[in-house]
Amino acid sequence: MDDRHRLLFRRQFVLGPRPLERFPSWRRIALTPSLHLTVHPDLPTCRAGNEDASIVLLGYILDPERPQDGDQDILRRLLLRLEGGGTRESLIRLTFPLGGRWVLLVARGQDRWLFNDPCGYRQIFYAQPPAKALWCASQPALLAQVLPLEVDPEAQAFLREHRTKEPQYWWPGDTTLYRGVRHLQPNHYLDLAAGASHRYWPEVDLSARPTEEVLVENARLLQGLIDSASRRFELALGITAGWDTRTLLAASRPIANRLYCFSLMYWGLTHNSPDIRVPARLLPRLGLAHHIIACPSHASRKYADICRQSVTTAHSCYVPIAQGLQEGYPPERLCMHGTAMPIVNAPGRRRIRRLRPEVDLENIDADILAWMTGREDPFAREAIRRWYAGIGDTNVHVLDLFYWEDREGNWQAMGQAERDIAQDVFVPYNCRTFLINALCVREADRCFPQRPFHKALMHRLWPQVLDEELNPPADPTPITTAIDFLSKLRGKVAKGGISAYSTPVDRAFQRHPWLTDLERILTRGPGGDNACGAGTSE
Repeated sequence: MDDRHRLLFRRQFVLGPRPLERFPSWRRIALTPSLHLTVHPDLPTCRAGNEDASIVLLGYILDPERPQDGDQDILRRLLLRLEGGGTRESLIRLTFPLGGRWVLLVARGQDRWLFNDPCGYRQIFYAQPPAKALWCASQPALLAQVLPLEVDPEAQAFLREHRTKEPQYWWPGDTTLYRGVRHLQPNHYLDLAAGASHRYWPEVDLSARPTEEVLVENARLLQGLIDSASRRFELALGITAGWDTRTLLAASRPIANRLYCFSLMYWGLTHNSPDIRVPARLLPRLGLAHHIIACPSHASRKYADICRQSVTTAHSCYVPIAQGLQEGYPPERLCMHGTAMPIVNAPGRRRIRRLRPEVDLENIDADILAWMTGREDPFAREAIRRWYAGIGDTNVHVLDLFYWEDREGNWQAMGQAERDIAQDVFVPYNCRTFLINALCVREADRCFPQRPFHKALMHRLWPQVLDEELNPPADPTPITTAIDFLSKLRGKVAKGGISAYSTPVDRAFQRHPWLTDLERILTRGPGGDNACGAGTSE
């Protein structure tokens, strides 16, 4: 298999009534005479069961309580519940403490359904044309290989508007570019016979728990998940100046000397940026090497074409990052990311208090969610209202659940799919028990700016990781100063809508890659050290 065919749709799959013939190097797995998997060779698969009951795993799954167990061991335990007459809900509940990035396809008799990891990082899209069989895939573009899909004009208008306004846009709710193609959102399973998704969580109200009690349990879960992953894979950790990757570094203390720790330099980042400078100081103090992977300002045409074919409506601003990883990242390593943790950081509260103080935070409606994420067009509003109507009766705060399913389940999951071309990802926080536990801690201990729960977790796991400041402010440069000035001036002249989560500086570098080259030239060190160089600090 040549390099292009190996990278195209890397780590992806198709599930349908027949195997997909277009990719001869992909594996074909006949689950039943009418249900077939077609799987890219770099996506791990595992199966347990017999003709009466079976479970198929796509990806990898980890047990923090039994870190020595492999995928097959975990599937066998789940299968025992299935063979013992367990319900869908009881089987799903067994996965609460598990981690990884996975899809589980479950069959018992004629009952067939599937679901994925807590944040939906191993994505599932599905479509069922009238009077035809259901098809599922990891990307809508793969469904387009077998179905005559039509682009939804409203979705296309959404994409056109938001790609311009917010380069890091994300799709609302379960929508996609194509009419009739839906995205299975986190906390839902898909009934393959009915072609319908069903919410399975939250199923009970959350109860408040003492912070110290949760600290002990969540520290154990994090270390157990990382231990489990380290027994199967060589690990890497992408580290910034931020809280969430610092916590993962602390949880990795027992295996730290085996980690490949690196920082990505992209967009406006240089050697002087906190996300590069802070890890470069901290890691050597802990006896660890720090590697810097400098991403190109522009992706090559060949690489951009592969990315855009592999991930439907791929973000143009992420393609150079994926290429930088493909060229500079050790490909045999599973990469730890610090995503999912923002779910428990009380998202959205500060923004609403600052910009809409009249809003009652205990009575958030769909229109506030659309405003908060900068997506108030009819297509997005309708998708968010449809999501809001399906929440059900729960005491999980709507802002937390919305961030979990809409932000992590769409934007972050798509971002991980865009990196699949270069690396597979492991998010230790992507564990339902861990997230539920943290949501049971009082909000004041979880939210910005102090976040005492997070600091206490780091202090318990490896206190020395706190020797360097968390997220110190970046020093302005001539380019970032100019961008900020123009943005504030534009805001005074035309009072437009808010941006969802990125800054004017980030958006400028995302839209105009030549700014990256200029910033690197201007921040060249006095000895001629160019900020676009890659290296290691010891």
